[in-house]
Amino acid sequence: MRLVGLPRFATKRMAALGAGIAATSWAAIFVRLADEAPALTIAAYRMLLAAAVLAVVALWAASRGRDTAPRRRDWPLLALSGLFLAGHFWAWFASLEHTSVGSSVVIVAMQPLLGASLAFVFLRERPTRNEYQGIALAAVGLLIIGGGDLASSATELAGDALALLGGFLAAGYQVIGRRQRANMSTAMYSAAVYAVAALALWVVVGIVRPEIAGFDSNTWTFLILLALVPQVIGHTAFNWALGHFRVVTVGIAHLGEPLFATVLAVIILSEGPNPAVLVGAPLILGGLAVGLRRRGA
Repeated sequence: MRLVGLPRFATKRMAALGAGIAATSWAAIFVRLADEAPALTIAAYRMLLAAAVLAVVALWAASRGRDTAPRRRDWPLLALSGLFLAGHFWAWFASLEHTSVGSSVVIVAMQPLLGASLAFVFLRERPTRNEYQGIALAAVGLLIIGGGDLASSATELAGDALALLGGFLAAGYQVIGRRQRANMSTAMYSAAVYAVAALALWVVVGIVRPEIAGFDSNTWTFLILLALVPQVIGHTAFNWALGHFRVVTVGIAHLGEPLFATVLAVIILSEGPNPAVLVGAPLILGGLAVGLRRRGA
C-alpha cells in the first residue's frame, strides 16, 4: 500500500531505506550465532554467496539487453570500493569477537558522519554546522564507550577500535558507491563490488588459513542467512538508494541499525549492553541526528 500524501517514487525510496535498515540490523546477530567460524571466514563466505547471487541477477539482465557490463575506466573505483567493503566486514566482524553487539554496532554507526567528511573531500558535498556539532557530540559518546570498555578490559577497547575502522571503511565504500551509481545499475554495481570483496577476502583466507570447514549445520545456516538478508537485501537496497540520495542522507538510514541490533541482541542473545553504552550510545545517536538533520536528498 502506498503511503498517503507521498509520490510513488518517494514511497519507493523510503521502502528501499526501510528494507536496508531491517535487513542489516540482523547482521551482528547472525555473526554472533555463527561464531563457531572465525571472523575472516564469516566475512569471506558472506561476500562469496552474495556475489554469486548478484552475479546471476546482473548476468540475466545483461543477457536480455537490460543492463551493460562496467566500463574499463570504472574498474579502478569498483576495485577500491570492493576492498573497502572487504575491510569493513573483516574489521567489524573481528570487533564482535572482542566487544558487545551494543558497543560494536553503535560505533560502526558513526559511518554517516565519517561518510559526510569523505563526501566533502571527494564529492564536494560540504558539511553543515549541524554536522560539525554532531561530530563533536558523537565523539564524546565514543570516548565514554571506549573509557567504559577500557575499565572493563583492554580487549573490549580493541573491539571498539576495530568497529571504528569498520565504520571508516564503510564510509569510503558508500562515497564511491554514490559516484559510481550515477552511471551503473544497482545489480551491476553490487555484483562487481561484491565479487572484488569476495576475491580479496579469499586471498587473505589463503594467506592466514583460518578454519573454513567442519562447522555444524547451525553455523552454515547463519552464514547463508548473513549473506542473503543483510548483504543481498540490506546492502543492495542501500546501493540502490545511493543512486537517488546523497551520502549523508543514505547514512540516516543506518541510524536505525544500532537500535534494532541492540534490541535484537537483548531478545535473542540475552546480551544486555555495557553500562557505558547506555550513556555513550544516546550521545552518538544524538550526534548523528543533529549532524544529519535538515539534509536534502
